[in-house]
Amino acid sequence: MDYLSLAQYTPELEHANSIAASFEAFDASSLSGTTQVDHATYRPHVPRIRSQLTSAAEIHALGPADSVPSYEFFFIYKHLVHDEDAPVPEDANKLRVSRSSFEALATRLRIPPAFVFALSRHYLPNGRGSRKLRLSDGSVAFDFWYFLPIRVQVKVTSRQGKAAASEPDDGERPGQMNPFHRLHLPAVKLSILRSCVAVFSRVQPGARKVTFMAVDFMHGRWPSVALEPQQRIDEVMQRAGGSLDGDGHFAHLVYLSSAVRWWTNALNSVNEQLIAHELRLTTALGGHDGALPPLETELTNISRALHSIAAHLHRYLSELRSVQSIAADLLSHYECVHADRPTTEADRDRFGDASRSTCQVLSQIEATHDFAKELEKKTQNILALLFNRIQIDSAKASHTLAEEMKRDSVVMRSIAIVTMFFLPGATFAVSSDARGP
Repeated sequence: MDYLSLAQYTPELEHANSIAASFEAFDASSLSGTTQVDHATYRPHVPRIRSQLTSAAEIHALGPADSVPSYEFFFIYKHLVHDEDAPVPEDANKLRVSRSSFEALATRLRIPPAFVFALSRHYLPNGRGSRKLRLSDGSVAFDFWYFLPIRVQVKVTSRQGKAAASEPDDGERPGQMNPFHRLHLPAVKLSILRSCVAVFSRVQPGARKVTFMAVDFMHGRWPSVALEPQQRIDEVMQRAGGSLDGDGHFAHLVYLSSAVRWWTNALNSVNEQLIAHELRLTTALGGHDGALPPLETELTNISRALHSIAAHLHRYLSELRSVQSIAADLLSHYECVHADRPTTEADRDRFGDASRSTCQVLSQIEATHDFAKELEKKTQNILALLFNRIQIDSAKASHTLAEEMKRDSVVMRSIAIVTMFFLPGATFAVSSDARGP
């Protein structure tokens, strides 16, 4: 990777060989042959400039990342399906950026190798990072990056529904027990999908320049969800008019608030599914008719489904804690940004507003985390009820078996007594017959 030598490489934190090897794997698994990077630039009292970069040459044509006051955004997605009847490229599940374009972008922005390494392992848990960078013009920049885990609930389309109709429901569906895969909720006819958004931001407080890049790994079948943060960022910039005061804090708040809302909606659907399982279990335990499956089969299906939900909820709690940490670290990062330069009262007011907004989002994250803990406890309670019923049925079966064995023992004892009385006489008769007259 050519640009690696240009970056601020820190051998005490990063292993160059591992980063180079992981980028090769990232190129093969996640980078496509097509480049479609959404680019937007906002400058004071100048109409916004929006374009789609389609090649490394166009990225190079942007010129160096100078210190002109501006907000510059880069958005990278997978192939977004706006029309289900339109042809889909074979590499639709890869990011719409080629290797050469990604390297051009990384070189221009001087993206840290640690961020590239984390990109290559986006499917694994990743931490956060920050650094203070001195640019070629002598100005100071502050970088901050993280991976925002998200869970999005989606309806199964008619085309997907036909393919899924033959698949078993609940916990029998392949991959259900793996919390890194989707969770199917048949009662609400939704699936919860896992994804993440990689965010890299740079603030140059002296130049009033902000650079923001988001790499969204969400499946392209849900473009309205994937494009929502970009549209909200544009709305914020349009309302700001020609003013570029601030430090780009709002862009992080947009992604965090959208992610929390997606999380809350997904957890609410899990709650509805748990209620359905409770009713299903109550019906199964209350009695059966010909329309219901055998009790043992029904209890087994419910148990498998509940264990799948429990596995996912355990992972959800870990990911929500990560979202909490991102919001908390964001506050600390921007405190460092403002601590290194003299600030006016207006600057302090803006930072105070940003801090209050972050605390508001953090409060919602905590509420969502508590909701997930409540659902985990609820799942455990339903499993306990199911386990108690299974124990009762097992005890009844053992008692019935013991009664049958007792009856068998009585019968065998009766046979033994009868045999004891009649067998000697029969033996004597046979012996007499054998001697003859």
